Amino acid sequence: MIVPLLLNHIDEVEAIETESFSDPWSKKTFADLLCNPFAVCFAAIDTKDMSEELVGYVIIYHIFSEGQILNVAVKNTHREQKIATEMLSAVLEYARNVNIESLTLEVRQSNAPAIGLYKKFGFSKTGIRKNYYKHPTEDAILMMLNL
Repeated sequence: MIVPLLLNHIDEVEAIETESFSDPWSKKTFADLLCNPFAVCFAAIDTKDMSEELVGYVIIYHIFSEGQILNVAVKNTHREQKIATEMLSAVLEYARNVNIESLTLEVRQSNAPAIGLYKKFGFSKTGIRKNYYKHPTEDAILMMLNL
């Protein structure tokens, strides 16, 4: 189930962020985003065992007709279960409802599963940011989707 990300989810988000990224964002960063009127944050909640565990999140930033996907992460134990697909579907539905005309994102060039997912949704490569990521240093592929 995809729901709005809330402040009481911050501990779970931080845990997923830490296991997913080599340079994780802080709790403060997430708290600031939740208070930012230009940020939209969704959580994926696993309701199968009635525990309502947060298993993923996605954050987008949008101003007027442009949006940027800032972060997409799924808990290691719940990967390859179409959770990222569900979250991106929710982002696209939201984007269309608020008249966002284009979405952009950056992704590590070695992250083949994410690149494949984004391509499945119609994103295309628009450029490269050299040495964008640290720990390890790696280029970012820029991708865009016109809605």
